Amino acid sequence: MCIYMAGVDVHSADVSERERFAFSEEQVRHILQELVQKDGISGAVLLATCNRTELYLSVQSDRERTENNAAERQPAEQISPAQLLQYYAGSSAEPPHILVRTELDAAQHLMEVACGLHSQILHEEQIVTQVGRAVELARECHTTDSVLDTLFRTAVSAGKDAQNQVSVSQVPLSVSYGAVQQLEQCIGKLDGKSCLVIGNGSMGRLAASLLVQRGCRVFMTLRSYHHGETVIPFGVKPIPYEQRFAQMKNSEIVISATRSPHYTIFSDQLKALSRKPRFLLDLAMPRDIEPTCGETDGVTLWDLDDLHSDAAPDAAALAALHQIAEQYADNFQMWRNYRDSVPYMQQLKELTTQRILHSTTAAPYAELPQLEEIVRLVTEKTVDMLMGSMKSEITPELLQQSCAKIRDRGRF
Repeated sequence: MCIYMAGVDVHSADVSERERFAFSEEQVRHILQELVQKDGISGAVLLATCNRTELYLSVQSDRERTENNAAERQPAEQISPAQLLQYYAGSSAEPPHILVRTELDAAQHLMEVACGLHSQILHEEQIVTQVGRAVELARECHTTDSVLDTLFRTAVSAGKDAQNQVSVSQVPLSVSYGAVQQLEQCIGKLDGKSCLVIGNGSMGRLAASLLVQRGCRVFMTLRSYHHGETVIPFGVKPIPYEQRFAQMKNSEIVISATRSPHYTIFSDQLKALSRKPRFLLDLAMPRDIEPTCGETDGVTLWDLDDLHSDAAPDAAALAALHQIAEQYADNFQMWRNYRDSVPYMQQLKELTTQRILHSTTAAPYAELPQLEEIVRLVTEKTVDMLMGSMKSEITPELLQQSCAKIRDRGRF
C-alpha cells in the first residue's frame, strides 16, 4: 500500500488557478465514490478549503491487486494523483504547480497542514476542523481505508495539540480575523461603520461577529429565515438575499463568503448602484465577486490572495509547530510499520515453531503429548513480547529479512 498526495494551495497557485480546483461537498462525494471504483485505489480523501485542494490516495501494489481479485473494477491506468486532480477539475488549461508527495513525505505534509504551517495565515484555527471534516466526509462515502483513516485521525490530533500547546503572537487566527485586521489597518477604527455580509456560513458568521465586536452595524443576507432554526450572530440584522443591493448602497464595507458556484456581485450590478461601498472583501472559493469590480472608481476589492499578515511569528513558536508535526508523522509511520509487519510476524512465528520442532534439541521430547501446542504457544508469546517492545524499530523489510535468514539456515 502506498500513500499519494497531489494538490494546489495558496503558496503554489493564485486564486484564479485555485478556483478551478474548488469543489462543492456534493462534487467531493461524487469524486471520492468514483475514485475507489478504480483498480488499485483502496482509499481516497479530498481536502478542499478556501486556500487548498489536496487529494490523498491509498494505492495498492500490483501484488495486492492480484490478491484482492479486482477484475471487475475500473482500471486506474498508471495512477497519477496529479492527473486525476486535473481531470476532476474539468480543465484542459495548463495546470498550475501541482504539489505531489508520496509515503512519509505525504504524511509529514498533512501533519504540517493540520498544524497550520502551510496556511495563508500561519497557525490559523480553522484548518483542524477542515481536516477532520475531510475524513468525516470520506467515511460517509465509505472511501477511507485503515491507512488513510489513521493518517487523518493522527493529523487531527496533531492539529489539536498545536492549537493547545503553541501560541503564535501577533498573527490572526483565521482568514476572517485577518480580513478585519486589514480593514482596521486601512480605515482605522471600524466603530459606527455599516457593513453587509453576504452568506451565513461559518466564515461569514465569524466575520460578522468580529465586526459587531468592533462596533459596526452589520447586516447579513439569508436565502431563507426560520426563527429559532437559522443561526445569526448576536447583534447582526438579517435581510433577504434578494435585498443585498439595496443594503449595499448604505454599506461602506461588503464581505461575501458563500458557497455559490456563481458570482454574488457582478461588475455591472455594482456600477448601477447610486452609492457604492468603499471596500469589497471576497472570502469565497470559488470567488463570489466578479474581479472587474475592483476596477470601479472608489472601490477597493480584496480576494483571498490579498489577505495576509505581515507579522512574522517568533522562531520558538515556528520550531514548536514543526516539532509537533514531525512527532505525529513519526507516530503514524510507526503504526504503519507495525501494521505492515504483521504478516511477517506470523511467518516468523511459524518458521520458528517448525525449526524448533524439527531441531535435534527437541528430538528427546518428541513423544511428549501436546509438544507442538506447547512450542507454538511459547513461540507466539515470545515473538509478541519482543515485537511489542520494539515497535519503534520494527519495519516490514527487517522482518522479511529475518524470515529469509531462518529459512536459509541449517538444522540446529
